[in-house]
Amino acid sequence: MYSRDFERETQTTGDSALQQTAWSSACDQDRMDTEMAIQLRILLTPHFQKAKTWSELRSGLKVMGFYMKRTKGHMHIFDSASHVQICTCAFLGFPSQELEERFKRVLPVRKAPMRLGVTKH
Repeated sequence: MYSRDFERETQTTGDSALQQTAWSSACDQDRMDTEMAIQLRILLTPHFQKAKTWSELRSGLKVMGFYMKRTKGHMHIFDSASHVQICTCAFLGFPSQELEERFKRVLPVRKAPMRLGVTKH
């Protein structure tokens, strides 16, 4: 549904692979400090709240310098520049299960295949 798109968005090579941001330090700590967590929630919550599709959510996060990726059964937020895993979406108040229910794709209803030469009675 969204994994392939996330994988394509996260491939970085050359000089851009070495970029650092304020969020890069998240990998050096077991937990983000309170101030960093509050800043992240303030920054990203509007994008989670107003998105109506996975694509809208990805676009909003990308503009802010982040992306999502499923790892170990949870959706995680990563820093786009350093590719550091920052936290889960659940940590921000948006559990994976809720996001999947909210953005699920509606599959088309398939009609039963009709065999040639067979008529319905």
